[in-house]
Amino acid sequence: MVHPSKLAIVVDSSCCLPPRLLQETGVIVVPHQLIADGQVYRDGIDLNTSDFYLMQSRNGSVITTSGPNPQAFLEAFRSAAQMSQSILCITLSPRFSPVTYDSARIAARLALEERPDLNIHVLDSRAVAGSQGFVALEAHRASKDGLSLPETVARIEKLVPRLHLLAYLDTLKYLGRSGKITKAKAWAGTLLGFKPLVELSQGEATLIARPRSSPKAMERLLAIVSQRTAGSPSHVNIMHANALERAHLLQKQALRSINCREIFISEFTPVMGAHTGPGLIGIAYYTND
Repeated sequence: MVHPSKLAIVVDSSCCLPPRLLQETGVIVVPHQLIADGQVYRDGIDLNTSDFYLMQSRNGSVITTSGPNPQAFLEAFRSAAQMSQSILCITLSPRFSPVTYDSARIAARLALEERPDLNIHVLDSRAVAGSQGFVALEAHRASKDGLSLPETVARIEKLVPRLHLLAYLDTLKYLGRSGKITKAKAWAGTLLGFKPLVELSQGEATLIARPRSSPKAMERLLAIVSQRTAGSPSHVNIMHANALERAHLLQKQALRSINCREIFISEFTPVMGAHTGPGLIGIAYYTND
């Protein structure tokens, strides 16, 4: 039996949260699609994250992505409606995937035609991957605190400007193929021999450093986050693309240099990883007020 809750939360699968947290929070995930050699895989259903990166590293073919269609979101809203009449749908920034946000809005209209009693809000998180994961967690925590849908949205709007995501690319092999992250694509020809350190914030990608090796890149990544958080209680989501050992090492180092109120490791979403490749290491973080 499904017990009613204050708020049902729906996200697309670009959200980076470990399976444990997804299960604990009851967040409903709508899969993106991954296309390889003409075959379509539903992210996290037909193909899990680990298997995707193994396939990507072994397969010479180009892997592309497609956002969820309205029907996929509509099915998620029907499931969410069994939990609550109030539904918050959190999508990645339309700057990375306008199709995803538009599909969610179309599906919300269709769901309301079926169930006029529902209250559905589609929220542009202005984030992606681990940062989007923190938005979903904050929504869950607001619901547990008894906040209504409008109050939850207001709380998230205060969080979003404080979210940051930094990551370095272990390879440029896949970056030049990308049509999704246009700025990063333009860098590909000028960064040979480097491990570019990139910041994704408010829907924008910015190159912030050019280390020459993975150890130097990880050292620089941690130094920047440590300096920015400056001892404040911080929430840290360490992301990796088929690089779990390095993620564990970074977690140990972060616990020594950052005042972590919470810290966990998640796998970098294939929706982004299809364009950045395996080996990526990143940190999404924010500090308490």
